[in-house]
Amino acid sequence: MAIALPLAGCTTTQHQAQRVQLDSARQRAALEHTRVTVANLTVTAASVAEVSADGKTAIVVTVHNGGRKAVTDLPISVGYERPGGASVYLNSSANLNYFEAHLPAIPAGRSLTWIYTADRLLPRGAHPFARVGTKPAAPARLTEMDVRIGLSYGHSAGQKAVTIHLDNPSTVPQYQLQVYAYALRDGRYIAAGNVTVPDLGAGSKQRVKLALTGTAADGLHVEAVPTILQ
Repeated sequence: MAIALPLAGCTTTQHQAQRVQLDSARQRAALEHTRVTVANLTVTAASVAEVSADGKTAIVVTVHNGGRKAVTDLPISVGYERPGGASVYLNSSANLNYFEAHLPAIPAGRSLTWIYTADRLLPRGAHPFARVGTKPAAPARLTEMDVRIGLSYGHSAGQKAVTIHLDNPSTVPQYQLQVYAYALRDGRYIAAGNVTVPDLGAGSKQRVKLALTGTAADGLHVEAVPTILQ
């Protein structure tokens, strides 16, 4: 579903230049620290869960856009609160992958399952949190909300990774494409993981491996979220 029409007279060359500029802006933003202290009241973390295994913790956040317009590139901070109340941020460091501290596009009235994986376990008694910021970190344009990335995957019980086959049938190349995977059992997350695909060209296919925290026996859900929508 398109939420806006491209600017009149905009050429393919102009589109390509805009895409490269956006990717560069995101890479520059990733060099900076990200720490959200005041939460967005419209785009909210509806639920926050954790999966811990093998010295790692996956933070799974359901982000809901309660507004009337699609949003993208909002900063997001995740971490945990100590029993005494102090907040510890897990993804505030500079030089992370951009989408480890920012959100891809979320249409109006829709939700996104966003995942961050930390190379550490949370302390006993800690409570995970997630806060979405109010100001986009990069000047993304939402003109092609109907971009879809096809995928297929194979996974067997007990495996710690998923091999995913991606297919971009659109004319829009993807930079820093986000792939999220999670599994639920009795309403509880038992496995989760994420991977960034640096470049998936228009009309191209690619195979990637996504590492899971936890073990998914069945019910695995995998989603590829486009990051270039102009």
